[in-house]
Amino acid sequence: MFERIIIERFRGIRYACIENFGRVNLFFGKNNCGKSSLLESLFLASGLSNPLLPFQINLMRGYGKFQLNDMRLDFYNLDTTQPIHIQLENGETRDLSISFFEQSSDTVSIQPDAASSLSNVAEGNYGLKFDFKVNGVPYASQLRFNPKDTNDVTRVLDNNYSEALRCTYLSPKYDFNASIQGLKNVQQNKDEHFIVEGLKLIEPRITDFIFTDNEMLVDVGLGKRIPVNMMGDGARKIVSLLTAIYDCKDGALLVDEISNGFHYSVMCDLWKVLINAAVRNNTQLFVTTHDIDSIRGLRDAAKGEYSNLVTAFKLLRTSDDELKAYHYSLESLDYSINQEIEVR
Repeated sequence: MFERIIIERFRGIRYACIENFGRVNLFFGKNNCGKSSLLESLFLASGLSNPLLPFQINLMRGYGKFQLNDMRLDFYNLDTTQPIHIQLENGETRDLSISFFEQSSDTVSIQPDAASSLSNVAEGNYGLKFDFKVNGVPYASQLRFNPKDTNDVTRVLDNNYSEALRCTYLSPKYDFNASIQGLKNVQQNKDEHFIVEGLKLIEPRITDFIFTDNEMLVDVGLGKRIPVNMMGDGARKIVSLLTAIYDCKDGALLVDEISNGFHYSVMCDLWKVLINAAVRNNTQLFVTTHDIDSIRGLRDAAKGEYSNLVTAFKLLRTSDDELKAYHYSLESLDYSINQEIEVR
């Protein structure tokens, strides 16, 4: 499980050190305090060798440009002279440095001792370089763009490293269609009840589901099964959440803005389903919210059986852009909610 993360110079975060993560971790705070950037940092460090991840997280924010100036957006104060640095402890030490270059060699060695010296420079090319270590063993990868055609992308990977950690990021603008293959795996393994139990939060009459023409159809007791899309965003998001937990067995799931698509009245039961699924699949959850009903729901769901599995953090960004995380036990979280101390 993830235990601690250190972030330096990523987006609006100059520095952060957050530790003592649990099985289920909730981050709450005001808008623009750094919640999404924290999840994105965890995501980058979970896929050390994949230089496409910075663009994937930008796409999840709805930004898909890859021009030279767009490359600077992930760097603190747009300063690409200082690399992004992320260190993650999860039973092993994962250390990632992301640097920017405006020129690239036609033949670049990605060996760590040679990667800093670029020869045979092709002027105008630009890209990102990932220097990373796992328990002190160095590796490197690159992403290079042709300025004349941003669709011309060269990805240079380190063949000495293969990522074993499973991690999925669900943004507020999640794509339900991305869950289809995972759902088919659930059905193939005869674990349909895993999904049906969650869907009953939205529609108690649901008994099962099937696939036809790549479409999920659910039985709600009518004369024929209906597409799950007709049940609204809440049903689709439950399916996506549970499928992602199932796919991230022994790994981590990152969920940005958990309450999107859900009525406040289902939040407690939703948390119970998610925590139970995370325990069954040995999946660690990292979830953000700025909604007080989500926090209340977690508090109520975690009391008793799950109280030792849940950790909550209030995030604040200081005037010098340090991201502070204040740990809340279940008891202190309850007090904070009851007193309405700056939760919103």
